[in-house]
Amino acid sequence: MTANETIGVAPDNGSGETITVWVGVPGLARGLPSSGSLLVVEAEPERARELRHVLRERPEALVCEEVLAAENEATVRWHRFNDTRLNGPSDLTIWQQRFPNLRQIDEEQRCGRRLGDLLDNWVPREGEQALAPLHLVLRQGDPLAALTGLGPWISHLQTVQLMLPWPEETMQLAETWLAEQNFGQDPQTSAMWNRDPVATRDWLLKEKEQETQDLLAANRQLNKAYGDTRAERDTLVAELEQLTAQWEELKQAQNQAHAAIQHSQIEAEKLRSQQEAFQQELQQLTGEKSELQQKLQIEETTNLNGRQALKSLFPLQLYKEVSGELGELDDDQLVLHYLQHGWHEARLKSYEEIEAELKASLKQNQEAEAKLDQLEAQFRLAQQQLETLKDVFARLADRQQSPAQDEER
Repeated sequence: MTANETIGVAPDNGSGETITVWVGVPGLARGLPSSGSLLVVEAEPERARELRHVLRERPEALVCEEVLAAENEATVRWHRFNDTRLNGPSDLTIWQQRFPNLRQIDEEQRCGRRLGDLLDNWVPREGEQALAPLHLVLRQGDPLAALTGLGPWISHLQTVQLMLPWPEETMQLAETWLAEQNFGQDPQTSAMWNRDPVATRDWLLKEKEQETQDLLAANRQLNKAYGDTRAERDTLVAELEQLTAQWEELKQAQNQAHAAIQHSQIEAEKLRSQQEAFQQELQQLTGEKSELQQKLQIEETTNLNGRQALKSLFPLQLYKEVSGELGELDDDQLVLHYLQHGWHEARLKSYEEIEAELKASLKQNQEAEAKLDQLEAQFRLAQQQLETLKDVFARLADRQQSPAQDEER
């Protein structure tokens, strides 16, 4: 039976003045006490079922199908023989010398359970039951494992009976443990061990004194820990106040950064609007420049064509003859000289209208060139403004990124 099954089948506890624990029961259960709280621990399933049936009318009795061990969940190799009394953790080689006809039937691994846990789950630790004397009868398994697994219940243990002829080494270990716990062998019954009241009292006094010393040491440690904790608390309070002040400063800086970001966004929108206006104006100026360049090219072509036409119509040979000092000039130079000097000197009166048209043409060319220079200056100014706007936008972007990075930190 597992630990959970053991708890599940536990009946109501009786109100007897003693608690008797039998570990392993002989073929006949007549030796079991007829009254008081009884806990039977039997490792063999069939025998446990039989005992549960026999004790079914005793509500103060409980039968547990368990293999006892010093620690819970410990693995115990359980050997079965043709003599069921010897079933337990000792193998055939240990028993062979004393029982030459003994034969092993089978072997299995069992999961051990502490006797103290079985008692805790069965007997309420309150009232009279918590102070009731405990009597232990061992007829199965490892006696030292059963005794060691009692835990705090050792203080209730009054008598121990070692009913099985265990191997000598096993018996020596169990008897040594009992002697250390202030148990003495009964002079009339060698298998019975009784607690020595005087030695137990001295042992309890030593235990109490040791507990007192341990409590005092624990109290000193607690006082020291309290002092350390208080100092640590004061340090933490100071750090908290410092962190609170830093948090307030960071919060104020964050608010200022948000305000600066909003202001920067407004300024960026204004600059973006100005940039769009400048771009539109630049596009307009670029268009005007293109138109003026086209017009200037047309005018230059027209003037060139006019000069070519004038050259074809101008009486070059006649102008050379009228002006004898111009004999070394070529055709273009003759036309230019006429436009600069000859017209004023009225050397060729018949050409006054042509001269006026040429002069007007030259004036238009000069005005067009001046206007072109003005447009180029405006175009350079617009480019400088665009470069300035790009630099402003770049700085604004850096400022927007810097508060965000500070906030993440």
